[in-house]
Amino acid sequence: MKLIITEKPSTAQTIAHVVGAREKIYGEGKEFCYKGGDFYVVGARGHLYGLGLPQDYGYSKTYKIEELPIFPDFKIFPDNPMNEPLRSLISQLMSLDEVTEIINACDAGREGELIFRHIYQANHCTKPVKRIWTNSMTDEAIRACLDILPPDSDYDGEYYAALAREKADWLIGMNLSRLYGVLDNYPHRVGRVKTPILSIVADRDNEIERFNKEVTYRLEMDNGALSNEFWNTSEEAEQARSRCAGKPVNVLSAVSAEKRENRPLLHSLTTLQQEANRVYGLTAKQVLETAQSLYEKKLITYPRTDCNYISEDMQDKVRQTVENIEKRNEYSERVGQLVSNGLNLDGRVVNSKAMNGHDHHAIIPELSFSGVNSLSDNERKVYELVVNRLLCAVDKEYIYKETNYEFWCEDVTFTLKSIKPITKGWKSYDTRNESISEYADYSEESTINANISIKECATKPKNHFTDETLLSVMNNIDNRIEDRELKSAISGKGIGTEATRADIIEQLVNAGYLERQGKSIIATKFGKDFVKSVPESVVSIDRSAEWEQIFNKIKTDHGEADKLINEVKEFVESVILIEKSPDHRITPVECTNPYERERKQVGICPRCGKNVYESEKGYLCESGKDNCGFALWKKNINIKGEIPSEKAEKLLKGESVSFRTTSKDGKEYSANFLIEDTGTYINLRKESVGNCPRCGSPIYESASSFYCSSGKDKCGFTVWKEDRKNGIEITAANLRDFLSGKTVTKQKKMLNGETVKTKYSMADTGTYVNILSEKE
Repeated sequence: MKLIITEKPSTAQTIAHVVGAREKIYGEGKEFCYKGGDFYVVGARGHLYGLGLPQDYGYSKTYKIEELPIFPDFKIFPDNPMNEPLRSLISQLMSLDEVTEIINACDAGREGELIFRHIYQANHCTKPVKRIWTNSMTDEAIRACLDILPPDSDYDGEYYAALAREKADWLIGMNLSRLYGVLDNYPHRVGRVKTPILSIVADRDNEIERFNKEVTYRLEMDNGALSNEFWNTSEEAEQARSRCAGKPVNVLSAVSAEKRENRPLLHSLTTLQQEANRVYGLTAKQVLETAQSLYEKKLITYPRTDCNYISEDMQDKVRQTVENIEKRNEYSERVGQLVSNGLNLDGRVVNSKAMNGHDHHAIIPELSFSGVNSLSDNERKVYELVVNRLLCAVDKEYIYKETNYEFWCEDVTFTLKSIKPITKGWKSYDTRNESISEYADYSEESTINANISIKECATKPKNHFTDETLLSVMNNIDNRIEDRELKSAISGKGIGTEATRADIIEQLVNAGYLERQGKSIIATKFGKDFVKSVPESVVSIDRSAEWEQIFNKIKTDHGEADKLINEVKEFVESVILIEKSPDHRITPVECTNPYERERKQVGICPRCGKNVYESEKGYLCESGKDNCGFALWKKNINIKGEIPSEKAEKLLKGESVSFRTTSKDGKEYSANFLIEDTGTYINLRKESVGNCPRCGSPIYESASSFYCSSGKDKCGFTVWKEDRKNGIEITAANLRDFLSGKTVTKQKKMLNGETVKTKYSMADTGTYVNILSEKE
């Protein structure tokens, strides 16, 4: 038997289907794997193990500056305690005598390799390991990988690079976050990449605040031509305009040239995040999560890629994918014309040489588009961007005629650039939607009449960063580095990874250093004060770029890892030494956040029908607290965490939404909730599972049971989730069947091969509610 371990349960389900592992085998609680043929298939939930916390190495949980620096002899520790049953199941499977080989099917990248190696090493496993490394989750791609399984040792470089990154981030994050946490009495989140990026945003915002607007004046003809000359005052400009008023305008020159604008490259994750942010306002994090979902639904290829090309062996797949897209009504005319013209599969699309150094090819749609009609709004938007980018990339280039005019009137020279499309090609579908003004057609040495006005021209500050532009900074960090050797070494590589850049932005926002205002990402006063208070080395982009360069080297030279970790330790020690000096950082940085979020509509008010907008703390009716007064606060005592906007939208529509909640004894569980309007307050209440057969009151779910809302001192109807007598678990769906008089069939297959399949019914004695098996 072979054991396949995937990174996520959804991937395990997909691979289990391909290999014919259709039976569910249960471990502890609800955890299960798939079995069939010659395979067990089990899915992890991302990182099940990590490097632990300082307290795991004997340091205090409370931040103590005297304990710094913390340089432990790294070990592997279990992560989230909630995943203990899953860890136990995987351990049992790895230790089975019948399992003679392990197959690593975690995501194809550094992080996926790290996730698997931690699982393997934590269980002290010595069984041989093979690797499924694929950019696609289609059945065909998985079968092709299974036919040729390389040893996992072929990917040692990916693992060592990921492990070095994990250790470096731990050393910086744990030490400096504790250091500044003590100094400022605030839970700081300092990072190797996070803090330099925060500094870049803060510098931009400070530059915008210092900006002084300068106003000049130009003359403008009614065809859009502008004077070459600027005037400092409107009075001076008016004098020039008066001289030109009513006078003929001479066309001094008209120089035309045919120009071309090439097609865009295929999408990498960064370019997809940038386009989705620009077109739809989606954050980088939202796009990453949505793209991952589309990948798991087999609609797009692997999304965590930094490559914009495909290899030569993929040409046939691209042709077939485009032909399949033609079958969709909304694309049939466009693709039909595209196919008849011939797909442009030149080196801008198919470029095996350009793929050197990249683990994955560009993001493209999969052959099948089954399930597209059932996608969520965000999934549909991101999927269509991937489809559109592929079609644009294989289309014709944009060809246009550009004419530059020079006009003269009373010693004032005007210039105008005019564009006339010749072949629109891909530009017809450009999401930038740039408008093309009406083409001006003038003959050289001719004379025209024109109305001339004064145009005020004010200098503008740089724009605040958005997800799109901040991703561009991280992807092209070499543009901000002066050292030529380093600049050349990291050109095209960027800082952070395709998969982590979105998280970096979100962590800075969640920690209070940055704030979103619409699409803009702005440093809070707290964020600015913090980067100003730390040594230059902590925010140095050069240092972080140097380490990124070493991460890439570790893939081929594992010895670089030890050198890097030593450099990181020296850096951490130097910062702690500076901050511990008595004459440094006397005044703590205080956390203040004066910025308010831009209002975002999330739905319609159930009280008055007006719009409900998102604020920093909740979802409020636009009518205001003195009128309708509807307010759904993000933090609710009945649930864990906050209510995100996507769930608020569903609640406002009257839909039930699942949230994590806590029982009276502190146990966490999931339950569905609805909006409850008391007339004064808006709250969340659990959705009823059904009506009590004794008294007709609603039945609700708790962590351990389903209970009648009339209370135990009245009706007292209760059904326990864990039926110890029968050794089964009752779900909300099971109880609904019982309440409607149906029987429920429960089936389990244990690791010893025994299968248990029994029908159950519910019997109410008036005192107790019993679950009876068929044989009873």
